[in-house]
Amino acid sequence: MNKPQQNQSFLSIRGIQKYFGYKQVLKSIDLDFHPQQVSLLIGKNGAGKSTLVKILTGLMRQTGGEMLYNGAKVQDCVADYRNAVGVISHEIRFYGDLTGRENLEFFGKLRPIENLNDSIELALIETGLQRAADAPVKTYSSGMSKRLNIARLMISNPKLLFLDEPYSGLDFDSIEMLNDYIDSVRQKGGAVLLISHQVDSCFDHIDRAVYLVNGIISHQIPKSELQREDLQKQLQLTANPE
Repeated sequence: MNKPQQNQSFLSIRGIQKYFGYKQVLKSIDLDFHPQQVSLLIGKNGAGKSTLVKILTGLMRQTGGEMLYNGAKVQDCVADYRNAVGVISHEIRFYGDLTGRENLEFFGKLRPIENLNDSIELALIETGLQRAADAPVKTYSSGMSKRLNIARLMISNPKLLFLDEPYSGLDFDSIEMLNDYIDSVRQKGGAVLLISHQVDSCFDHIDRAVYLVNGIISHQIPKSELQREDLQKQLQLTANPE
């Protein structure tokens, strides 16, 4: 599969719709994800932000519309697309009775990763989990589990990264570590979609704000036209459901 140039889309979604029964949450979503681009998705609670991320990560089927990965329909390149995607969501799913290292080994073997053991050791060091690597994950704190989730992303080296409130529960050092990782994905040519109300944590690492309103992408604003204080006010308003 050909690699996209920086001005080409990694992922294009066209007319994405989602119904839950008779309720239409997503009406017609059109959006492009470009290499070396970090996007902040903004919308009121209940606007469908997490629903969109679940569709993009393959955890939920859309009702209508299509997704194109490097110009090909996702259903025609499912394996390539799954290997390209990394995600941090509200739900952290690990096997509690397995150690951190064993969990990384298990999930790492689900993808074609070269030098898996070396990648695991490096990820454990970079996330500060090397001392807890051989302890059962059920003994981990919430913050440690989130660090383990970041380590899982590090070993899989995704090209498309979807993050749903990733800063929640992280201390200052962990936030810096996550932002360093986001920057590394961008520098390697990846694309990132981020949902977060923590402007101070993410503002310096985004390239645009994308607004989800009434089931569509209403507008997009490049970082050069964003002010931290204005964005903070907008995100505070979106905390109230429609």
